[in-house]
Amino acid sequence: MGWWLRLVISLRLALIVGLFWPALGLAAPVSLWQIQQGQATLFLLGSMHAVKPSLYPLPTVIEAAFSAADQLVLEIDLGLTTPAVMARALASRGTYPATENLSASLSTETLGLLTHYLQTHQESLQTMGLSLASVQQLRPWYLALLLSLHELTELGYLPALGIDQHYYEKAVFADKPVFGLETLESQIALVSAGTERQQEQMLRAAIDANQTIDLLLSTLTAAWVAGEIQQMYELAMTDQADYPELEDLMLEYLDQRNLQMAAKLRTYLDGDQTTLALVGALHLGGEQGLLALLSKDYTITQLQSSDP
Repeated sequence: MGWWLRLVISLRLALIVGLFWPALGLAAPVSLWQIQQGQATLFLLGSMHAVKPSLYPLPTVIEAAFSAADQLVLEIDLGLTTPAVMARALASRGTYPATENLSASLSTETLGLLTHYLQTHQESLQTMGLSLASVQQLRPWYLALLLSLHELTELGYLPALGIDQHYYEKAVFADKPVFGLETLESQIALVSAGTERQQEQMLRAAIDANQTIDLLLSTLTAAWVAGEIQQMYELAMTDQADYPELEDLMLEYLDQRNLQMAAKLRTYLDGDQTTLALVGALHLGGEQGLLALLSKDYTITQLQSSDP
């Protein structure tokens, strides 16, 4: 666990520096990058899909990028993903037919871990109606998402306050057009892919991660505030090393999507408009991340909190 301690310490220091630099009148990096191509400008903002209220207000430079933008680009157009639409899409891929059930699909060991987890968190899970009996028709990947969402909300990280949701609502109010790089259906198809064994590993990974998720989320948030996107990526990849059977799914989830996102983002640099694009922060880091891919063709500048 030495690597973990070193990483936490380094990110905490980065957060402290990020918080105090503005007060000293010095520039502090933020998780926002700018690409200028002819008359077109692309602001690329790393997003977190669930945050605490204390993250707001966001740095002025980020809000200024939204104000300057003619249009907003998100991973998916949130205007097309009502709760009812999302529920139907999840149910279509995330539930078993009547002849199958969760307990029968899991190994004895994983079923034991799940049973213990549900019993240990029984009181808080009642708010979501989650018990061993009630989850029998849920596929492992879907249950993993629900358990992670439960832990997020219990710790005060609210999807309704996500950075993408924040700017979507501002765009609607300002009558700015909103576009999506992907669709809800494509995202669900990707996260629901994999063999039964891989889906079981997803559930185990979620249960394991939930044991220390408070520290993980606070560390990731600290890195985001300090503009340390690469450290966010490395932390996520280190945790994935505990589940080598999920490696090919992770490569598909990040690397292949990054290639497709980068291709679409390039189209916004062909015209003369200013675009603010938000993608999950983990899509930005790494050798196959969006920053690396786009830097092959463009000059990318990380913006600072003291920028006008």
